[in-house]
Amino acid sequence: MTDVMIYVQHLLGIGHVRRTALLVQEIQKTGLSVGVVSGGIPDDAIDFGTDTVIQLPPCRSADHGFSGLVDKNGTAVDDAWKTRRQQALFDAYRDLSPELLMVEMFPFGRRAFRFELLPLLEKAGQDGVKRVCSVRDLLVRKTDIAKERWMRDVALSHFDTILVHGDPVVFGFDRSFPFAGDLSGKLEYTGYVAPQMPQGRAPRNGVMVSAGGGAVGVELIRTAIAARPHSQKYADVPWDIITGPHFPAEDFAAINRHLPQNMTLHRFLSDFRHRLTRASASVSQAGYNTLMDVLAAGVPSVMVPFAEGGESEQTERAEIFAAKNIISLLPAPQLTPLALAKAIDNADFPKEFELSLDGARIGAAKIRAIIMGKDHGHLG
Repeated sequence: MTDVMIYVQHLLGIGHVRRTALLVQEIQKTGLSVGVVSGGIPDDAIDFGTDTVIQLPPCRSADHGFSGLVDKNGTAVDDAWKTRRQQALFDAYRDLSPELLMVEMFPFGRRAFRFELLPLLEKAGQDGVKRVCSVRDLLVRKTDIAKERWMRDVALSHFDTILVHGDPVVFGFDRSFPFAGDLSGKLEYTGYVAPQMPQGRAPRNGVMVSAGGGAVGVELIRTAIAARPHSQKYADVPWDIITGPHFPAEDFAAINRHLPQNMTLHRFLSDFRHRLTRASASVSQAGYNTLMDVLAAGVPSVMVPFAEGGESEQTERAEIFAAKNIISLLPAPQLTPLALAKAIDNADFPKEFELSLDGARIGAAKIRAIIMGKDHGHLG
């Protein structure tokens, strides 16, 4: 028997699994055992922080617009694949036999996986297993109110608790979900899930450019390389360019062939967060985890939100934090070498800001309290 079973599915980037990994580490520190069930394409860069990881038949998004699901070979999934996948998920649930089931994002995302998650949640409810949703601070905006009603109804009928990894001092879940008020009895804020950064930081030097998982980072990486000669402050310092594990191989090779001196191209850096604490400036997209890395590292940053395929949450989050002067925002349509160089030169980090970054520890404590049947309270 396992105390906690966590279901996570990444489709394009790896931000969801990075946040889940931080939660897993903190949950285990409370003395609970954790089994992770992952549905994304396996990746050596992903470490969930537990020895118990069950891999489902993997899939990913067919494209940047999230038009459909494909398997690891790029073949569109069919009903037979879904049947195999659902059975594999039920087998994992049976083998882990958890006291608490935590599902990442669903029903506020991952709607394409309702074929396997709704039956699983129903079974868990029948078994008396506590059911928890783990969801980030902001959702992608929907144009169909019926989908949002469906999310609310599923959350009400299939979950005991909804852990929102945000800080209500900044904004509440109702900012991007109009029916949040109907869920008030189930909502629990954990604060933002941010990493613990190394202590004893060295003097800052150099610029770090990162593209998250890398699946959609080609334009940002190329523009950043072209921006360096235009910088008034950082043209002569080292630049580390981290593409991410899913950056297209042909683009990586082409960029590497013509990389200017004093710039280093990496697919992945195991000590990325440590280096971030020593950088003079950071350039990145504006995903949840990247923003948390930047805030925890205290590094001046320029963020260029990913906004393709109807994705709104990166832009909205970046706008909120830029309005508080915590980050510098450069919208993708304005991305040019000159504009980026100017933004990097002008980037600064606030001396103080009010924000809870202890979401992994608080979330873990709430999960333990749920299992133990104790009152686990609210943040804010």
